[in-house]
Amino acid sequence: MGALDENGLTSNGYCFACGARNVYGLRMRVGYEDEAAVCRLTLGRQYQGWDKIAHGGIVSTVLDEIMAYAVINYVGQGLTTRMELTYRKSVPLGVPLKAVGRVTGHRSRLATAEGRIYLAGEDTLLAEASSRWIIKLGPDGKPMDGAAWLDAQR
Repeated sequence: MGALDENGLTSNGYCFACGARNVYGLRMRVGYEDEAAVCRLTLGRQYQGWDKIAHGGIVSTVLDEIMAYAVINYVGQGLTTRMELTYRKSVPLGVPLKAVGRVTGHRSRLATAEGRIYLAGEDTLLAEASSRWIIKLGPDGKPMDGAAWLDAQR
């Protein structure tokens, strides 16, 4: 995501997680299903920690990003203020994964969300996170539109 300014969040396409212009990034492509942000991805060897296992920082990045897409799409533009992460199982490399993010609460300038990573096509939970967000309000006191910002990422 980009910097926070008076007009909201801005982007130049180089976000490590979703930026299409960042050749070193994850290039996550996120869609929406059942009031959740969803991304199907396979992590390559360049994201390795231990042999054949994704680095924990990469797993954290995927979870932060999937929750960001949920918050921005369903609430408005915002920034992570806190995230708590639990690794349930090793996240394998070269295997299709599914990341799911949902908004769990929203009041005024605050939102909460949860994110999970599963083996794609299975219910095997690999990692999960919960987070708090500060929402950018416009001059009218309402959350700044996130949908237009998300469209600009594609």
